[in-house]
Amino acid sequence: MNLQKRLLLIVFWGLSTLLFSQTGGKTVFNFLDMPVSARVSALGGRLVSVRENTDYSLPILNPSMLNKQLSTGLAFNCVDYFSDAVYGHFNYIQHFNKAGTFNFAFQFATYGSFVETDECGETIGTFTAGDYGLVVGYGRELVDSMFSLGMNLKLFLSDYAHYFSSGMAVDFAASYYCLPKNISLTLLLKNIGTQFNPYDAKREKLPFDMQLAFSHRLKHLPVRYNIILHHLYTWKMTYDDPDDPFVMTDAVTNTKIKQGKGRQFFDNLFRHFTFALEILPVKYISIQAAFDYNTRKEMRSYDRKGMVGFSYGLGVHVRNIHVYYARSHNNLASTPNHFTFSTQINSFWKK
Repeated sequence: MNLQKRLLLIVFWGLSTLLFSQTGGKTVFNFLDMPVSARVSALGGRLVSVRENTDYSLPILNPSMLNKQLSTGLAFNCVDYFSDAVYGHFNYIQHFNKAGTFNFAFQFATYGSFVETDECGETIGTFTAGDYGLVVGYGRELVDSMFSLGMNLKLFLSDYAHYFSSGMAVDFAASYYCLPKNISLTLLLKNIGTQFNPYDAKREKLPFDMQLAFSHRLKHLPVRYNIILHHLYTWKMTYDDPDDPFVMTDAVTNTKIKQGKGRQFFDNLFRHFTFALEILPVKYISIQAAFDYNTRKEMRSYDRKGMVGFSYGLGVHVRNIHVYYARSHNNLASTPNHFTFSTQINSFWKK
């Protein structure tokens, strides 16, 4: 069996596992779902279907974009998250003539130092908490580079004081790219796996998602727009909260007034969408912005909405050095700062 058939077999196996996936409940190792770069964060924090050499972090999210032109790409991402929490990654891309293109990454999320107390509230020391992951990605181009497949293998662990857990997950991605029209389409199955060692007796679910991303760079304008669909494995993304202050109450019967079926349909529909825009005014600058309707609905405040659901960023490109900065308004409490630095090592000694 050749390599292409093996990759197709792996993708079909991944699709079959969706038959057993569940949509409710909580998940663990959610650091696997954090944006892999400032550019991704500025574009909504989800799948980006773009094939270019300005952000070498993207293969961690979309391994199907791995190709020979990305070889020796190096990236570092760091986010000053909430309080003392910091997360980010290092990754390096290498192409091997006979084997293909690989991506090697180390992800981390540290949550700072905490005071440890006994059952009486007496301080007995301090402890730290963190999540860590190793990622090996592989990508292969097919049919004159129009189609490509990719896969990530993830090994991860978390250490929270006296609690320890580890596990493994895989991502599968398939992309179509049309160079004459500057159109790209990617399907991603993300975080299919399990815990090896649960925190307690029961294994918990990983943050699985199925996403579809479409990207098109306009021919006569320096603009690329992106449409991302997420949580494709489930329709209903809302939940009934009896204490929801946004639900109107009947003044006579004191009962909640339900939305009409049409409004419920469109509310659920747009919760699956993220809309992103990238403006490329000059060679050395790029501007990103996005809107996520689901984040807007889930994290809004009754008193004010603010910029919740919006994200934006800036990229600076000097020779083969790319620096991205982004801010994402996921709530009203704090807006993290995202920084990403990437370059291609072999560009420094090319003539």
